[in-house]
Amino acid sequence: MLSEVSTQFFGYYPGTVALVTAEHAGVRNVMAAGWHTALSAQPPLYGVLIGRERATHPLVVGSGTFGINFLPAAQARAVQGTGALSLHDRPPGEADKFARLGLDTLPDAPLAVAGAYLHYLCRVTQTVPTGDHDLFVGEVLEVRHDPEAYDRQRLFTGEAAVYLGRSSYVTTTQDRAQFPPEDYRWPAAVGTPPRSGV
Repeated sequence: MLSEVSTQFFGYYPGTVALVTAEHAGVRNVMAAGWHTALSAQPPLYGVLIGRERATHPLVVGSGTFGINFLPAAQARAVQGTGALSLHDRPPGEADKFARLGLDTLPDAPLAVAGAYLHYLCRVTQTVPTGDHDLFVGEVLEVRHDPEAYDRQRLFTGEAAVYLGRSSYVTTTQDRAQFPPEDYRWPAAVGTPPRSGV
């Protein structure tokens, strides 16, 4: 029951955390982003919100590209680390966040995190100021996935790291409930082909 009223903005979790990767002028970084979303199927567009003070922000602006990576629950500690550690605070001579957290990238795809179950390579097509963040809209140029994490319908079957907020994670389970579209047809529409969308 919605019985409490507040002006505090919260409640946008649970959700998966994307690891945003970017590289420019010899500097690379990986950061956790809870605010990200698919925006379009045709053309394929994915968006991520990044605070202007974040070290990743100028890397995305300078390179015009970014990677979106999703890691399984077994790597939730590293996922959290990419949000807790800042490249701004790195001592001189210290390894970057990838090395510090034991993360590798693929040799032929420097923005793809090894061990991810899904990766999007995106080219920035639009930057939209949204309050204290910028929304980077990226055209998805390449998709890589781990086929062992998906079934034949490309439904995820792995164990995702689901972020609850305040450094807390849970994972998905294999228990599923399915609600096929035909369960929701209007009585007069029985026998007519279903339409997609709302």
